[in-house]
Amino acid sequence: MNNFFNDENYTGNHLHVDIWKYEFTPYIEAIAWVRNDSSMDLFFNDFADDKEFKALFSDKEYYYNELMGVFLGNVKTNQEVYEMFRNWV
Repeated sequence: MNNFFNDENYTGNHLHVDIWKYEFTPYIEAIAWVRNDSSMDLFFNDFADDKEFKALFSDKEYYYNELMGVFLGNVKTNQEVYEMFRNWV
């Protein structure tokens, strides 16, 4: 699985996916990293603290990368990225 998330598989382009509390105040954010095949891997790393991270993921299997965060899924379009993140939140 680590080979799937190897840096060589990404273009460097990314999309910030935000949920807004107020019009100009982002509440939480995920980042979708663009892969060489043009699909995107959505990651969340905007935890308030370690306690929140453990509350959300201690009883689940997950892939975690120190830079990118927790892998939420792979999608093909920007619309799918936003839908996946909204559903996850």
